[in-house]
Amino acid sequence: MILLGYVSAGYRYGIRYGYFPNFEKLDFKFPLSVSCIHFICSAIGAYVVIKVLKLKPLIAVDPQDRWKRIFPMSFVFCINIVLGNVSLRYIPVSFMQTIKSFTPATTVVLQWLVWRKYFDWRIWASLIPIVGGILLTSITELSFNMFGFCAALFGCLATSTKTILAEALLHGYKFD
Repeated sequence: MILLGYVSAGYRYGIRYGYFPNFEKLDFKFPLSVSCIHFICSAIGAYVVIKVLKLKPLIAVDPQDRWKRIFPMSFVFCINIVLGNVSLRYIPVSFMQTIKSFTPATTVVLQWLVWRKYFDWRIWASLIPIVGGILLTSITELSFNMFGFCAALFGCLATSTKTILAEALLHGYKFD
């Protein structure tokens, strides 16, 4: 039942912003305050799920590993959220989400650059329509703002970095 509620909310959100784009240009004046509220609500939600409802077990992490493994990922995640909220101050939600769809391409490129991981030509070829579509959308965006675009793009890079860090730093931990 809860899942049905989430699916319904996502559907309503998609319809609202997909079919009524004039409602999506928000007067988003305080992106850092929204980010702080996001982090506080996430912490409260995690506390309720782990300690009160006991739906998920508390995973014990060595204090030294918190700084070496968990902190870098948490920091990059926070940067991602802040940059996403800052970008919403300057560009519409739909354009920010379009830029965020660039994440698979940036993840592949970063893994290739940082880890020298080789990918099959089919993976590279599958990224061409993604990159091309985002370039076309960016060029034709009526409410294009370079600062908002850069904030969303760097947020996308932060998401890719978090994915790569998770693979590198969290091997050996059983997270779901």
